[in-house]
Amino acid sequence: MKIAIFPDTCARAGKPVMKAFIQSLQGENIIICKNNERPDCDVVVMWSWLLGMYGRDSIYNHYKNKAKFLILEVGGLKRNHAWRIGIGGINRDAEFANEQVDDKRLSLFNLEPYGWHNGEGEYIVICTQNPRSIAWDQGSIEQWCEKQIKWIRTHTDKKILLRPHPRASVNLNKLVSNNVEISVPKFIGEHDHVDFDKLLGRADCVVNYNSNPAIESVLAGIPVYVDESSLCRPVGNAIGSDMIHARPNRSEWCKQISYCEWFVEEIQQGLPWKRLREKL
Repeated sequence: MKIAIFPDTCARAGKPVMKAFIQSLQGENIIICKNNERPDCDVVVMWSWLLGMYGRDSIYNHYKNKAKFLILEVGGLKRNHAWRIGIGGINRDAEFANEQVDDKRLSLFNLEPYGWHNGEGEYIVICTQNPRSIAWDQGSIEQWCEKQIKWIRTHTDKKILLRPHPRASVNLNKLVSNNVEISVPKFIGEHDHVDFDKLLGRADCVVNYNSNPAIESVLAGIPVYVDESSLCRPVGNAIGSDMIHARPNRSEWCKQISYCEWFVEEIQQGLPWKRLREKL
């Protein structure tokens, strides 16, 4: 198995993670590539499924029908401290080699979810995401939000709060009405510093296509409505369904997502690679 690695596809925060992963591949047939190089290979290792940055587009387009992808990206359980590594994509579309799991990693992420909310929250929160990600295939963010508002209004007149992605500016002002508001996230320095936890304290449920806010919501005990590609679909509701706020058991789901993310020391030790290699 020949592995082409593109370490320059990540920003500064990802450099130690990529370095640790490269160290875990000792003994493998690897090639460390510049972004303009295109060697023949079986597996491509790159950062993020978010195109339009660091030359990822051309790498993806060249190899998408020629090799398997192994994607490193920021995690959602301990953001900027733990990192996801998956084959073939991100979210539920990726292979994380986490079919066989135990509870040994739960304490690393403090995965003790709060009890399900009783449904008396003030808002239904719609969380958008970055449209440049390959995980997003819904076209215009504005039109998607408008569609969700129409669906929600067939079930309830509860207040709706639009929460745009902090790194993907989008103008949703025309959707504002007496019963629809916007909460603009804050972005400070190199990392997102958002007020999502405060929003969850006022939320009845959360609508999110397939990104990290749904995970935060489920762990906080707030029912979610998501796409099939979301990691939260096994413990959530389907977008477009009747708004019944299903509240399933989350024990097994917590074990599985704890094996989606890894700390730098674990990555360097080869713990995720040992699991993923069997799937390649």
